[in-house]
Amino acid sequence: MRSRKNMVRKILSIFLPVFLSVVINPKVSAYPAQNEKLGLKYRAVMDDKLPDGVIFTEPSKNIKGHKLVAESDNYQLYFKEDSLSVIVRDKTTGAIMESVVEGDVRGNAIAGWQSFLKSGIVLKLIKGINLNHVVVGADEAERDVKLTGDGFYAKLYYEEYGIGFDVHVSLSEDQLIVEIPNRSIVEDKDEYKIGEIYVYPFLGHTHMGDRSGYMLVPDGNGAMIYLNDKNRRFSSNYSQYVYGRNIGIDEPYALSLLMNRYQSVNEAENIMAPVFGMVHTDSEMGYLGIIESGDYSAKIEAYPNGAYTDYNWICSKFILRQIYIQPTGKREGHVIARQERRNEFDIRVRYCFVSGEYANYTGLALKYRDFLLKHGIVVPRHDNFRIRLDFLGIDKENWLIFKRNVTMTTVNNIKEIYKELKDAGVTDIISVYKGWQKDGINALPIEKYAADGDIGGNGKLTALIRECESSGIEFYLYQDSLRINPSIKNAAFNVVKQITKRVYEEMTYKDVFEKFRFLTPAKTRQVMIRSAKSYINNGVTNIMLGGITNILFTYTHKGNLYTRVDTANIYESAVSELSGKLNFIMEKPFSYLWKYTNAIADMPISTSNYIFTDEEVPFLTIALKGLIPMYSEYVNFEANKEEFFLKLVETGVYPSFYITYEDPAKLQYTNSSDIYSSRFAVYKDDIIRYYNELKKINDLTQGAKIISHSQFSNGLTVVSYDNGVKIYLNYNPDRVITADGYAIEPMSYVVGGGK
Repeated sequence: MRSRKNMVRKILSIFLPVFLSVVINPKVSAYPAQNEKLGLKYRAVMDDKLPDGVIFTEPSKNIKGHKLVAESDNYQLYFKEDSLSVIVRDKTTGAIMESVVEGDVRGNAIAGWQSFLKSGIVLKLIKGINLNHVVVGADEAERDVKLTGDGFYAKLYYEEYGIGFDVHVSLSEDQLIVEIPNRSIVEDKDEYKIGEIYVYPFLGHTHMGDRSGYMLVPDGNGAMIYLNDKNRRFSSNYSQYVYGRNIGIDEPYALSLLMNRYQSVNEAENIMAPVFGMVHTDSEMGYLGIIESGDYSAKIEAYPNGAYTDYNWICSKFILRQIYIQPTGKREGHVIARQERRNEFDIRVRYCFVSGEYANYTGLALKYRDFLLKHGIVVPRHDNFRIRLDFLGIDKENWLIFKRNVTMTTVNNIKEIYKELKDAGVTDIISVYKGWQKDGINALPIEKYAADGDIGGNGKLTALIRECESSGIEFYLYQDSLRINPSIKNAAFNVVKQITKRVYEEMTYKDVFEKFRFLTPAKTRQVMIRSAKSYINNGVTNIMLGGITNILFTYTHKGNLYTRVDTANIYESAVSELSGKLNFIMEKPFSYLWKYTNAIADMPISTSNYIFTDEEVPFLTIALKGLIPMYSEYVNFEANKEEFFLKLVETGVYPSFYITYEDPAKLQYTNSSDIYSSRFAVYKDDIIRYYNELKKINDLTQGAKIISHSQFSNGLTVVSYDNGVKIYLNYNPDRVITADGYAIEPMSYVVGGGK
């Protein structure tokens, strides 16, 4: 196996420089160049022809039984009371988006799904501990509706179920805002409780392959599900929690394990931001949905046609209660239980409409960028290019009856690496030191500044930090404030218990430390404040936060139930309190923490590759490029480094390497055994090449923002910046593509334009 890896490395060392040399100036190629009419990728399966009944060019007081109730400069809002249905009309083009299906729908959905087609608001009610929900729409409720000038306000009450709530819908400029205040929710009968609320699930829906366009799902960096006829290939849909699954209440899913031990399938990407979208390319109308409140207990769901209904639809749903399995014994026996305390939060969804040339995923990303800035969700940071070089200090292996250190990268090793890179011209560096603490990377939690003696101890580490400050290197220490290692620390108290009252344990499927527990958020806050005090006393201010940045959960503590809202509030409070004292970068942070971080580490640039998604798009990186530095996942572990390099060029995400001074073979019997390729001597040349080529591009795009992004069916991608720079990327492995007078070689790129 090692000889095979060495052979691959030799091959890469021969061909990688050739591929990297094709950059700013195109050159003569052995491949035939082809001038061709460029077609956007989605148009290979959809033709953008307008069907009848989707354009209403003449202004009207009524459309399809809906009455005009509000109007802005660019849009009109129409309303139908019996179903709380709305229609939004673009005043310039006459294009509309509808929220219900008109006419008989009995043949277009399986039993139990008709309410989604016919109602603006849909409830799934829990009856006792019945696993089958009762589904009801707005048409089944008693309604008291008042028009408000910018929309309407409706009070709904279901007499049979003893359930009621208020809905406020308003049109503000180019945005439709839907709100359900938590204080308005009433549950008068113990038998029935609200399980889930769907907010305008069919807004912008399309039937089978009747329309052209796509749904935008927030999987990884972004993905599209085309609106073409799926020929009933899919029986399932996209359904993911905003901010990842809830480990405190959801049943753990079965991992695909090789030999019952080795994880062979990657987990799905978490949703980092509470967004989704629908675009009708044929009528040039679309929207970006943003969950402004309720995101901690929300899911994004997207249904291609054939999955339960004949329609394409995407929506947010809000989880107020769940049914769970309560064990009655340590080994066997259980009962079905219903969550007693409702998840309490206001529901607020903002639909930002786009039209014309902005009716595409780039237009949605630009809308999101504007939203982030306007609402202070992102604080713009200096977006200077740096290459990220993270180091592993120490891990542990079993030895006799003890565990001993396996030292991979010492302070002196890091100094040596920096010197070699400086001599090669690599000076703009950001680094995160993992496993620096006493007893190594899995000695958690870190409660004070105490470097292990095997890497050099506090004295040498502090001296390195000072040297980095003087030389312009940003050097961070890694801090996981979520986990506690029960093999090293006392983990009997202040640890997370699930709603079932059982202690949650995260399995590692490794030999040395088989499991971790999670600290309660209150304990995490204590640990963070205590460790921050120790850092500051030792002159350390740069910390990379992990663990708490990309997980939220429900938990119980001392008999009380705490929701994901509670968890997020405590985490944000702790980070906010320390952000003025420490400089944070964060590991895959969820959007509610973006305002506190100086950079986003491990930014996904691809997706989970669900079978029903049709195209990957860099939605998040378009929105964030130029606002905050983003660093990729580690280059070392990418199977297709050639394509990954092009993705870095395309997205403006900066490269990351996970480096050890020693051969990673030494990690074979540690929890870091999955680090199979990391030795600096192997990656030195790659680091220098990545640095030189990507820095050249950044010198041209620094401070600029992406304003256009197009993916074509022939493998060409074109990225445009607001300073005039254009980047042309050819993902086609077989031939040269010409565009705007440039010849882009296979699996390469050209930079053009600029002021």
